[in-house]
Amino acid sequence: MDGGFGNEFLANLVNSDAFHEAMIKKYGTTWFDKADTISTATGLLWYDLQPLIEMMYPYRELIPRIWQLPRVPGDGGSATHWKRIVAINVNNVSFGVSEGNRGARIAIAEQDMTATYKTLGLESSETFEARLGGKNLTPETLGIAIQANLRSVMIQEEQTLINGDASTPLGITPNPSLTAGAVSGLTGTFSSGTVYVVCVALNGAGIRSYTPYNSATNVGGVQGQVTKINADQSTDTYGGGSAQPSGEVSVGTSGTQCVTAQVAAVAGAQGYAWFVGSAAGAERLALLTPSNQAIFTQYPASTAQPIGNLKVGANYQDNSLNLLLPDGILSQIWGAVLGPAPGTTMATNPSLPAVQTAGDTIALSIGGSIIYTKGAGNTGLTISGANIAELDIILQAGYDQYKIGFNRILGSSQDIGNVFGALLGQASAATPFRILFDADQETGRIIAGRRVTSYMNKWLGNTLDVEVHPYMPPGSLLLWSDRVPYELPGAANILEAKTRQDYYQIQWPWRSRRYEFGCYVDEVFICRFTPAFALITNINPTSGTLHS
Repeated sequence: MDGGFGNEFLANLVNSDAFHEAMIKKYGTTWFDKADTISTATGLLWYDLQPLIEMMYPYRELIPRIWQLPRVPGDGGSATHWKRIVAINVNNVSFGVSEGNRGARIAIAEQDMTATYKTLGLESSETFEARLGGKNLTPETLGIAIQANLRSVMIQEEQTLINGDASTPLGITPNPSLTAGAVSGLTGTFSSGTVYVVCVALNGAGIRSYTPYNSATNVGGVQGQVTKINADQSTDTYGGGSAQPSGEVSVGTSGTQCVTAQVAAVAGAQGYAWFVGSAAGAERLALLTPSNQAIFTQYPASTAQPIGNLKVGANYQDNSLNLLLPDGILSQIWGAVLGPAPGTTMATNPSLPAVQTAGDTIALSIGGSIIYTKGAGNTGLTISGANIAELDIILQAGYDQYKIGFNRILGSSQDIGNVFGALLGQASAATPFRILFDADQETGRIIAGRRVTSYMNKWLGNTLDVEVHPYMPPGSLLLWSDRVPYELPGAANILEAKTRQDYYQIQWPWRSRRYEFGCYVDEVFICRFTPAFALITNINPTSGTLHS
């Protein structure tokens, strides 16, 4: 109350110089300097937080094939098995019959197929305090962690569906050949030194696993043998997608000469890593290329990844396989993963078409897929008016060999832009397209930019959708089939995920005040007929061979 003992005491305290000096000495303030003012520093503020958590990361864009892939339940065992008929009248016996006699017997080609199941999964956790602290958020934080874990599994599935390689080893990279000389538009800075080069072939997984190298932590770069630590502190070891390095080769330079390196194309390779140095055994990563040729103008920086990082112990080895994963479609295209080639006994033209450019090759893989490999030093695919020569060659081969037309073309953003963008970027004398722009009558705005959405198969008359795929390695175009190409095949799907156990969650027993759980799937990717998929690979950008 006014005039009471309490107010009299406070008044005397506030007016005491000794009290003020003691407060300043101990606390740096008297606490009464701004007692009559409230500011933002006072802390009496509402926390304006929206309870709905925003998911600002791509998800559906990273699983364009997985979310559409048929999923079929398995039935126990360590692998799934099936039988297929791949040819009838294998010897093409003539059906002419002489008077009174019977016709010749035909032969039927049958294959027994098998594919091994693999367990795939990731884990996550959340502390009790984190869950309690976020209980008013939507979705609930434990649900967010579980959702993120499942989505991460599906994104990894998409990467594996394209690039998983458990059965097609790259082996030892061949020794490259080196040439020192002038290169138009480039100036070498080797100062008449000796240039040492080692090449490492990479599969799709090797391209995907590359990250910029950090010399301070010795982390990143091209991956050799990889060891990961699991949630239960166990470890798994697998190959990072790189072949055994080539032998070391060298060449002397003079003046401003550059060094051009070329290696024989490696079956299954989707790219190449080039290590360069000024001394034997001291090579460092200079360049990654989508094709089997590179040009060097300088030695790499001393902070670049050393070739020795790819050693396992004291030796180099092939680290291209990851036996923990099922084979993806690129691996199945290159190798006889699920069985030998059906052969060309049903072909109406047993010869493959001629290649477009000297140095290119076209061949059937072990599994029967058509693979067109561009030659070293190419400047991309050959565009003539509305046609892409290499695509037409594969489409003709698909008709001649298997009566297959494919349904879509998948490529990296770089290749879709380079190849199909160039169709609309030709000089006016070469292009057959007449592009009209309609202006908005009210505003006069014109929308610029055109894209190619499909490509015509001139042999079967169908069109192939053109799509960017997030995990296609640059330098390759994949021709994809959505369905079994033949009537009455006895198989519902051309490509499917066969699952012993589809997506499931395990919440582990508590060993601390933390929720621990994993999201898993037990499956294998089955391609019923690998010739229904084809590949154009070793494609350079339209600017030509990459250089350091």
